[in-house]
Amino acid sequence: MRIGELERHSGASRHTLRYYESVGLISAQRQGNNYRDYSAQTVKDLSFIQQAQGMGFSLAEIGEILQAQRNQQLDCAQGALLVTRKLSEVEEKIANLQNLRRFLRTEKNRLEASAAAQLALTSSTAS
Repeated sequence: MRIGELERHSGASRHTLRYYESVGLISAQRQGNNYRDYSAQTVKDLSFIQQAQGMGFSLAEIGEILQAQRNQQLDCAQGALLVTRKLSEVEEKIANLQNLRRFLRTEKNRLEASAAAQLALTSSTAS
């Protein structure tokens, strides 16, 4: 399939597809007219790439997984290590977001109290 058809199947732009090809995430066979020809496997790879990105995996991590799959080198131990690393990152992000939420709640309360105090002060001086 040509790049336009792959674009329609995957929802990824031509620019994105070319970039993925340049970094080795997907590959294409070149025809005699130099057009790219993509296989059905490329559609599956793109689906995996999009899902993995949606879960927070970087393109480098995705490339590592795809390469291991292609070389049939991805074993359970490697998979567990990848999942453990990603889990640690997610837990760190959650902790950071919880800290941010506490800060924002405190700041919101402080600002609301300050606004109420200013309103009370303006009301009492106007009387």
